[in-house]
Amino acid sequence: MFLRFGLRDLVIVTVALVLWWQLGPLSVGEGVLSDLFGVVAGVALGACAYVLHEWGHFAGALASRSVVRPPEHLRSVYLFSYDSRRNSRRQFLVMSVGGFIVTGLAVWIAYAWLPDDQLASRVARGLVLFLASLGVFIEFPLVFWALLRPTLPPVETFRTHREEQHAAANAITGR
Repeated sequence: MFLRFGLRDLVIVTVALVLWWQLGPLSVGEGVLSDLFGVVAGVALGACAYVLHEWGHFAGALASRSVVRPPEHLRSVYLFSYDSRRNSRRQFLVMSVGGFIVTGLAVWIAYAWLPDDQLASRVARGLVLFLASLGVFIEFPLVFWALLRPTLPPVETFRTHREEQHAAANAITGR
């Protein structure tokens, strides 16, 4: 299943890079088309930061031999669900750091490599910084939780259809 997500995300990144290559230089000028091309190319490139951030978490999960599971559908925005009950604190921290490293690289690339004169660059930088700030405000507290509390934070991002049915049955029966 992860191979299918890898192919999906490879297509997303490839399309984003082609849009950047074709439309980015056209965002230098003034006018409606330059603005449109800049926003489209910048959002596409910025979205790659999210995709790669998730793969960074996944690489950390694999490196620490964490228990993870893929979503049931390719339309999921999450690459995997992390099982907080079956993984250790060390595994959780390594998984977390993987995403932070990739996000840091994305910020560096956005500012070190993207041309300053393109609106597409400024849009991509803004989106990368927005995503990085989400990491600070949403994911850092989870890391602090893992460091300061005896249990890991409940970070499962989705349940499988079977787990949803089981949870619903338990809610009905009171278990």
